[in-house]
Amino acid sequence: MNKIDKDILKMFESKENDQFDDQEKDEKKMNEVDFYSILNISRNATDDEIKIAYKKLAFTYHPDKQTNEELKKETQDIFTLITLAKDTLSDPKLRAIYDQFGLEGIEHSKTIVNKYKEVDKLLQALDRIQKENEEDKLIQSFSATGSQSISLGYNHEYRYFSLKSLKSEAQFDIKTQKYGTFQFVPTITRKKTVAWFGLEATYLYPITQNTELFISNDFQEAEEGSIQIIGFKSLLSTNTYASVHCAFFDGFRPARLGCLVTRQLSPTITAIFRGTFQREFWQGSLALKRIVQKRLFEISLDSSSLGGLSGGLTRDIPVSKKSRISFTLGGYSSGWKFNGQFGFLGVGVGFKRKVTKVFDIGLSMHVNPSRYLYVIELNHRYQSLEIPIPVYADFSLTTSLVFFTLPAVTLSLIKFLIVKPLMKKKEQRKILERKEKYADQARKAKRKAEMDITLVKQLVENKILKEKTKNGLIIQEAIYGKFDEKIDHSDPFSIEFPPTIDVTIPLQYLVEDSKLVLHGNNKKSDLLGFWDPRISEEKQLKVTYFFQNRLHRATVNDIDQLLIPLKCKV
Repeated sequence: MNKIDKDILKMFESKENDQFDDQEKDEKKMNEVDFYSILNISRNATDDEIKIAYKKLAFTYHPDKQTNEELKKETQDIFTLITLAKDTLSDPKLRAIYDQFGLEGIEHSKTIVNKYKEVDKLLQALDRIQKENEEDKLIQSFSATGSQSISLGYNHEYRYFSLKSLKSEAQFDIKTQKYGTFQFVPTITRKKTVAWFGLEATYLYPITQNTELFISNDFQEAEEGSIQIIGFKSLLSTNTYASVHCAFFDGFRPARLGCLVTRQLSPTITAIFRGTFQREFWQGSLALKRIVQKRLFEISLDSSSLGGLSGGLTRDIPVSKKSRISFTLGGYSSGWKFNGQFGFLGVGVGFKRKVTKVFDIGLSMHVNPSRYLYVIELNHRYQSLEIPIPVYADFSLTTSLVFFTLPAVTLSLIKFLIVKPLMKKKEQRKILERKEKYADQARKAKRKAEMDITLVKQLVENKILKEKTKNGLIIQEAIYGKFDEKIDHSDPFSIEFPPTIDVTIPLQYLVEDSKLVLHGNNKKSDLLGFWDPRISEEKQLKVTYFFQNRLHRATVNDIDQLLIPLKCKV
């Protein structure tokens, strides 16, 4: 598989490293008020859209409209927040600062504003900050990563280690908006006493918004001549990526055709087809990946003109927030109709542990009829080291116990008898600390949401009557929160703050002209009438509604867009 195909596959890879980001930083971001959510507008809303959203909320929450003194005091705080959101997003400079740095950036910008009394000097300071940001972006457009692989061999019969090969590789990416992307991958490889240099240079240029041209030249000192590759990769639809390429050997003589298609069959299932065609032979493979709550199950099938069929099963599951374990099984058939000879390709088990945000370690063990293979991995964000250690021995019960079964069983026992209970206690302690930390904050948010519902209840009743006259949009039920968690009646916190909340009235309030729009990339917990039942945890919104006298349902994630009714139901 060439590097272009790997780039495409990365678009569909689950971003496992993101789950290990610094928790305090994530929680701080989650707790920050989102002005766009408060006004329920998109991130690219115009000034007119901001004014319309503000007027609607100001009409409902203006303190002068309240006769109850307690409600007047409560609505004053909300009205102040709504006004602050409108003033910030209506000012182009403050909005730019808020979009990039959040509320903290707004507070720091006040210091800059107060520092410069003259407008010209203030503008010069802001321009200087903007240039610094552009320079930072320029630095970010250049990236460099590297990897090293040291292959060791162990002969069980003669009891000695040997250095089989060593490979050092670096990748340099230079991204430009005008001229495309340049990639350079120099390598140094050594096998036994022979060493050679290699260089792969790739140029990628976006032809259209969804299609990219790539040209690659791969030179290896140990081989005669070089390989040139030209092709395209494209977004065929919202859930389908594809690439096609042609390889040339020794000039412009076509020698190989290749293609790769990746399609998202459903939110959890991805299909990957890869094919290679040459004069001498052809090869094809199909893989199905299913990822549910960061648990991977993969089935792969490979075939070529030189042999029959081979397949494999892979299961990768998280055992903790920072650890994963994987299992693989492979087999083959020499016949196309599964009437030929069957064989065993191998079985393996692997363990990976996230040490820090940028560093993880891994250990995997594989066995097949001819050898055992241990692989040690050290992966940094910019550097990686892989050490495969094949152990050559006769396939016997004794060697299996010593080199494969015994280490795997020992590791599993340590994991489940010692590490897992300790991690469980640590996780329970963290959950308890988090509950105590955010209890007061949750109480205030819950009380504010209840007050919001009280203020809009009469408006919502009038809105429902109006929608009924035209068979419009009526929210029957809307639930927001964490659906895979149930109320623990033995836990006072779970009783006071249930994992899901009813937001039927707030959503009906947002309905306009038989339409409801909740914009993407906005936290729904900041919508008026909502509150966050599980801070810094993944949540969903489930809506059951009537439209044109028919019952419909919709479910979206916390930051996904909700648009109902769907076009096909209008």
